[in-house]
Amino acid sequence: MEAAVMPDKVERKVQRKQAKGIKIVKKDFSYIVESEFATRNVLVCNAGLVTGTSRECLMNSFGESSGVEKLVMIPLKSYSFVVFSTINHAKRAVDLKNGKVSVDGKGPVFLAFVNKVAEIEDPWVVPPPSGLRLQQQFINQRTEQRLIDFFTTSFAKEDCHSELKNRKVKHFGFEFDYNTNDIDPNKPIEDPIPQDCLDLMHKMVEDGLIPEVGDQMTVNLYSAGQGIPPHTDSHSCCTDWLCSLSLGSGVLMEFKDPKGLVCPVWLPRRSLLILKEEARYCWKHGITPRHSDVIPRNFLSINSDTDRQDVEESDVDPRRELNLVKRATRISLTFRKTLDKNCSCRFKEFCNDSSFLVDGEQAVHLEISASAIENKMVHEVYENIASHFSETRHTPWPKVLQFVQSVAPGGVLVDLGCGNGKYLGQTDGVVEIGSDFSHNLLKIVRERGFQGVRCDMLNVAFRDGCADGVICIAALHHLSTHTRRLEAVKEMTRILVPGGRILIYVWAKNQTNKSEMSSYLKQNKKNFKENRSGEEPSREVGEFGLPVHQNRTNFVHQDILVPWKLKVGNEEGESKTFQRYYHVFKEGELDSLIVNAGELRVDQSYYDQGNWCCIATKI
Repeated sequence: MEAAVMPDKVERKVQRKQAKGIKIVKKDFSYIVESEFATRNVLVCNAGLVTGTSRECLMNSFGESSGVEKLVMIPLKSYSFVVFSTINHAKRAVDLKNGKVSVDGKGPVFLAFVNKVAEIEDPWVVPPPSGLRLQQQFINQRTEQRLIDFFTTSFAKEDCHSELKNRKVKHFGFEFDYNTNDIDPNKPIEDPIPQDCLDLMHKMVEDGLIPEVGDQMTVNLYSAGQGIPPHTDSHSCCTDWLCSLSLGSGVLMEFKDPKGLVCPVWLPRRSLLILKEEARYCWKHGITPRHSDVIPRNFLSINSDTDRQDVEESDVDPRRELNLVKRATRISLTFRKTLDKNCSCRFKEFCNDSSFLVDGEQAVHLEISASAIENKMVHEVYENIASHFSETRHTPWPKVLQFVQSVAPGGVLVDLGCGNGKYLGQTDGVVEIGSDFSHNLLKIVRERGFQGVRCDMLNVAFRDGCADGVICIAALHHLSTHTRRLEAVKEMTRILVPGGRILIYVWAKNQTNKSEMSSYLKQNKKNFKENRSGEEPSREVGEFGLPVHQNRTNFVHQDILVPWKLKVGNEEGESKTFQRYYHVFKEGELDSLIVNAGELRVDQSYYDQGNWCCIATKI
């Protein structure tokens, strides 16, 4: 009795799921309707990107039906589409799968024939970024095998490589820091680049692929299924080119432009990828962790020596438009030429090196943008968080207090960016004046019985030579261009008497000493988990295209937005997050800024509480 009832019950469930799926799709795409007859277009009602289904998973599930011509995955949707080369292939897939077999191990899949599929941009027609070049068959099989044997042996030795979350890494010449995507050109390492690899770079120069032989090489060993998060090598880490040689297996690398547009690029084994221009400086590149890649047929040359070994052991059907290519162990060699000076690229809006100077129309444009950033991401924020901010700022730092108390009785001390005035009232017989742009912070200063003046650091409201001492603690880094920071230091110099001293604290980019890490990176342990993988996590992009810092490791970019979470309302857990702009300083950058301001001599430069700090005297 039950055996006779079950087919009808299953059929009714399938029909309900089909009807529900069609209804959902029709709300998003009104031109899509269910077809009474079989078509080449099949709606997968309950498997899509939002359910965690990948293109590879979908392709693998329908592989036995063959004839898959196109997959359409809709962002933020729980459904997807499969287009088959013939109606017969589509009918066979529906007969085999509908209500019977799981696509991703989460339950049976429900399918329906539809008249059309959603019209969204095909990722395979997105043009690659300018400056990307792929040189296929750069080396022969014999050279490839020799390199594979050498590095496989090298990785097998203990303590010869770094073990990251997603792969094994070994550096030569200089170390590439995956926390910052940067290289310190002043710290060469003992391991020289092997001669075979130097010979490869000489060949690249001879072939006109790169302008000079590099001095840094990073070797990554990926097991099948491993990848690397999307990232851009910092502009200041190397010159205007970098290239990568793939050994042992091909892989699909994805390039993402600043607006989020993705261009997949298939890298066959023995191919050399060269990145310059936008591909080097503006687009992120990464490899999604998975065991196979879906590749259009025209990307695979079945008769090519380059791809034959890749595809022989893969689910490749020359009749399909799309093929599933299984990954194997892959070794990549990335070559760079370290940069020992400031970056001079023309992509300033993406540049992590803000030490450049501009003039003319570009300067005017940057000045307008900088003012907008500071008004929105600094001034407005501190007006909103002033009270909460003040509650977290109560204990003076010892070295700042020591400087403040060094001002002689009868002297004048000015605190620029004084916040809640925690450094005021620390000395006897000294005239102390606080200055800040925030009305609400100055209100707190006055409530505490101190003097506070509202002014901009670029236009300090004090006469020339009136101060014996000036402190600017954790405020200069809120100015968003090199020029504005330089002008602020000049203003500090202007109000100093000859022989007067200034003390400046700014956040450091490299938080190397955990015992002295900035208070921001040590706080909010519930909200920020320490990244132990050594790799850049997924990055959120905030207003003005600035990256939002979200982890408790070193800062990756110099110009960032830092979240401040403020509880609002009376309900428990209800909060609002504000983003504050910061320019975090490299080592030596503050010293250089002070020297370039003129009339100042740097007396002491040190690291304290996660900050770079300088004491300077007006000469």
